[in-house]
Amino acid sequence: MSPPALPAIRTSATLSALGNASDALVAVYTDVSSLDSIAQIASDSAAYIALSKSVDKDFGSSVALIPSTSISGGRLVLSPTGSLNDDTDDVRKLADAVKAGVARAVQAGSTRPAIFFAQPPPTEDERSHDADYSRWIEVCILAALEASYVTLVVREHRLATCKQGEAVVENLESVDFVFAHPVSQDELEKAVKRAKAIETGRRLAVDMGYGDPERMTPYNCAEYIKAAVDGVRGITYEEIKDLDVIKREYPLLYNSARASFSEKKTWPCVVKLEYRSPEAAKVREHLYLVGKGVTYDTGGISLKIGGSMRGMSRDKLGACGVAGFVLATGVMQDASVDISCILALERNSIGPNSLLPDEVIVSRAGVRVLINDTDAEGRLVMTDPVAECRERILAAREAGSTTPAVIYTAATLTGHVIRAYGWYGATVANGPARKGRYDHRLAVSGLAYGDPFENSIMRRDDYAFVASKTDREDVYQSNCQASTLTDRGHQYPAAFIIKASGLDKHSLKSGSSSAIPFVHVDIAGSAEDGVEPGLGLCAITGSPVATFAGAFWAP
Repeated sequence: MSPPALPAIRTSATLSALGNASDALVAVYTDVSSLDSIAQIASDSAAYIALSKSVDKDFGSSVALIPSTSISGGRLVLSPTGSLNDDTDDVRKLADAVKAGVARAVQAGSTRPAIFFAQPPPTEDERSHDADYSRWIEVCILAALEASYVTLVVREHRLATCKQGEAVVENLESVDFVFAHPVSQDELEKAVKRAKAIETGRRLAVDMGYGDPERMTPYNCAEYIKAAVDGVRGITYEEIKDLDVIKREYPLLYNSARASFSEKKTWPCVVKLEYRSPEAAKVREHLYLVGKGVTYDTGGISLKIGGSMRGMSRDKLGACGVAGFVLATGVMQDASVDISCILALERNSIGPNSLLPDEVIVSRAGVRVLINDTDAEGRLVMTDPVAECRERILAAREAGSTTPAVIYTAATLTGHVIRAYGWYGATVANGPARKGRYDHRLAVSGLAYGDPFENSIMRRDDYAFVASKTDREDVYQSNCQASTLTDRGHQYPAAFIIKASGLDKHSLKSGSSSAIPFVHVDIAGSAEDGVEPGLGLCAITGSPVATFAGAFWAP
């Protein structure tokens, strides 16, 4: 089933202009004193707020619901942000306040909340160096839509078990945004348009991400993506399911997936998405995106043990995020980019035909890869698509194209990135990408959209680690240890991808006409929120859809 339509999004210049359109008012504020403006329309709540401030020194530090007969729906929700100008404050505090406030309103029965921003965020002079509030309105709209979202698995369950017409597939019918300070109509319209496009793509990503291993097999993921992009102007869809073709074109993916061949429903497939700008003259760059789509990761013959297989249905979130970004770009009709996207979808199963350590597999680029750990499958499934992107870039240049081209891989690749940075994503870029500051673009955009990324740097150690020491292979795929137990465990896989795909021939020393920028994006930390609900799995964030939008779309 496709995602339901987004809630209606409206903006109002004043609280009084809301009328009866809403059934709750969520006041997002930093300073309790700013709530005085609420008294203009909620006089019966003013006394309660004043009394609470006088008797409760903690008032204003947590979400509170106050009944108010003066407000349509009778619900006033106070949702504080806390400080916004301290050393580590950033736009996520606004998003958190919106999500918490809307969630409380929904809990109280609201389906049409209005969100009132009692004061603007800090100016550039007031904020910390590492905060960026330039996209705060978009971020807050996205936060409200996130609170409205109902996951695919819940929607399907409700539709199957509820009486016709009674299944709730979206928490909100509408949401209004009201600002205590002047905001231009043009700025609001642009923010709403961008946020709606981003959320459409993000929902594709999280819908697939939440799907369990049987609901979202490789073929089912392909089918869901196909349905989502069908009819979106500028996007074309292609899939490759023929095992002989996959064996020939993507030998590392084919061999990684061998144990899944026993049942057709778990066979691998490759999905290709192409997006073309509606205005070719405005294209600034051609993005080549590769997504890791391991729909379940047992570790293969290098079996995950000790409970570490739990949550491995989430190992497809790189492909989910990339597909979501392509869809969002099509919805936005952004004119500044062309996109070529390859999604490598497989189940890393275990069985008699499993890929084995000690095998040497020749990649698409003709590089001999010694397999040391079948649980390091992510870099295998992405390497041949990267080699294909490399071939296409060179062919385009040979044909006379001067459009800058960059390759990005997105994957929940390593536990090491979480050990190193916590629940944040990280970039690892080659020399041409570092020189062009392509990794820095993602860090800047991530700050603005509340999805911060760390920029890791490849060192000579990473290339030395995977360099062959014999004449029997050209590169080592991995060591035999978990990434969390390996020095530079999230950096060196990028060196492997570069070597095994042939990108090592397009480094800085190859010259500007041959160099190809490459950025590996490890989202193992950012793809989930890191909050485990009891024995359940973490919530999925939809990263890096918004960050990619901020980095690549026209402002």
